[in-house]
Amino acid sequence: MAAQCEHLPTFQLEEPFTLKLGEQKMASEDQAMVLHFSRVKEDSRCPSGVNCVWEGEVVTELILGKLGVDTLDLTFRPGREKASVGRSMGYHFRLIEVNPYPTKGVELDSVNYNIVLEVKKETE
Repeated sequence: MAAQCEHLPTFQLEEPFTLKLGEQKMASEDQAMVLHFSRVKEDSRCPSGVNCVWEGEVVTELILGKLGVDTLDLTFRPGREKASVGRSMGYHFRLIEVNPYPTKGVELDSVNYNIVLEVKKETE
């Protein structure tokens, strides 16, 4: 598996990057930090063109590490950035954006999902 990781696309720590559903990327500074955007567990965001009582949320699942040693669920709630962060394996993860945004009358195809993340090494 290590040989496969050497050919993965990379991302830079502390810089936002996009990850498509099903895609894997590796931190250029740490080859042990591999992220896989495995699935969207829930998407209850209020579609544009609709008046909702609650803005909703979207829950994403990441598989972490070369061997998939950990999973991390990140929840994105518009206007609630604290809910969009998580920690694992000595890193801090921030979910910045989830696309596409639902639209009234348009069915979302899950293969089109992508997320914008920022990953930072935790300081002691």
